[in-house]
Amino acid sequence: MQPYSGSQERMPAMCAAIGASHEIFESSEAALNAVVARRLANRQEIEQRRRRHDPCPQRSPLERTPLLRSIDGGLDDTKFLYPVLDNLPLIVFPLLSYALAGLRVSVYGPPEVGRVLEVVRSCLLRDGMLEEGERIVFVEEDRSKVSIHQSFRCGAEAVTTQPDEPVVWSAGDLVLAYDTYPWMIDRHILSHELIFNLNARQVVFPPGMPELFARSYLDSMRLDGNSPRAVDVKEPNVLIFTAAGLRGLGLLEEIRRPRPGKTYVHGLMRAAWRGARHTQPSATFAFLRYGLKRTRGRLDTRDGVAQRHLVALASAVFGVPTMVKAENTDPFFVRDCDSLEDLFGYYRTILQSIVDSANCREDGYRELQAYYPYADVLYRLTLALRPLESEIPLWRHWPQVVQDKIAACNSRLRTELKGFGLAGEEPPVPEYFAARGAFQGRPSAGDDIPRSKSFLRGAYRAAFEEHRRSFRQLASHRKTRS
Repeated sequence: MQPYSGSQERMPAMCAAIGASHEIFESSEAALNAVVARRLANRQEIEQRRRRHDPCPQRSPLERTPLLRSIDGGLDDTKFLYPVLDNLPLIVFPLLSYALAGLRVSVYGPPEVGRVLEVVRSCLLRDGMLEEGERIVFVEEDRSKVSIHQSFRCGAEAVTTQPDEPVVWSAGDLVLAYDTYPWMIDRHILSHELIFNLNARQVVFPPGMPELFARSYLDSMRLDGNSPRAVDVKEPNVLIFTAAGLRGLGLLEEIRRPRPGKTYVHGLMRAAWRGARHTQPSATFAFLRYGLKRTRGRLDTRDGVAQRHLVALASAVFGVPTMVKAENTDPFFVRDCDSLEDLFGYYRTILQSIVDSANCREDGYRELQAYYPYADVLYRLTLALRPLESEIPLWRHWPQVVQDKIAACNSRLRTELKGFGLAGEEPPVPEYFAARGAFQGRPSAGDDIPRSKSFLRGAYRAAFEEHRRSFRQLASHRKTRS
């Protein structure tokens, strides 16, 4: 794990904004159509790359079943409420990770997520684990303005008081990424208004460390330094920004939502061209050359954008000092829950198997303590959240909602794949719940569950404890000085 790099002079980020809002499709049928279309497009691209012996297999998309949201009959099918362990929904895990590290935390999302937050906050206050209720706030989403920038802005405004105050923005579907301390004291916080710490495969899983799970790394970056090297990168699930950085982030809407028929790379290329007059021509043209090869599928293992060019372009485009790097070494900040395979095949398969290994629930959560530092809190929350099971529409119909979703998806996919001559014997989407609702773990190919558990119990848990001790010493030193 990455060593703790705290400094007594460094200003830590003591505010976190968690995004628990995502796009709403007009109906469950529209969401299903989009899921099937994405699965088919991924499968076809995989087959094309296989036939032409793609030299960059890590850039090939994985076959995943995305968790897309719709609201039918008052039931908000949002992934942030999906239980990932017993009755504990996704949003509980990042909320605990930041709140129990001592940060002021906001959660931006639908009202049902707000009800979960109320229960968590009450439990933490009751147990003396939270100094005051105002340290956790909920901001209800505006369903007419669902966007990533809206999540950034509303979340940050709820917890910050000064324009130069850094905010750690986190996706709300990070389950086991509980070691937040390295993000709170990032070495570039003082010198930059906006920090993108990309996820790089060779940094997160360096030589000698097993790759715990497979992901798609869509681009490459050549790192700066005495011995520059190219690494495969994907977008971060955590950002750090100030108020000035937040204003610059408004451009992300154009990049994330390209014009019809275009990809996000087209958006990046337009953004690069827009910033060309504010930076060196070499940086712009190097990026545009990479983008053209990217859109034409002609990248090879030697291609990658220089880090210095990305830093220069990002600073010009966003209008503030911006850092683009790939220093994250934490695998659990790489894997969020964008798909059924992420949520159930990986995270629930890990967590549920640990808790179910004991003779009773309380003993199961004691066993979980070796892997997850707040397991005792989770156990109390399983009890506190039970009344909401009859209140939240999604939970009243759980797990039938997921069973029906998987059945409908498999029916459609089998028909479509058969038409392309790609149908197999196994169902395209694993059946994670048996007929009576019992969970059954179904890891995807490339998911190493035993090694993931070993890493959690050993290296990850130890690094978290060391980082927590170091941060508390730093906080105590600051308090004494002030």
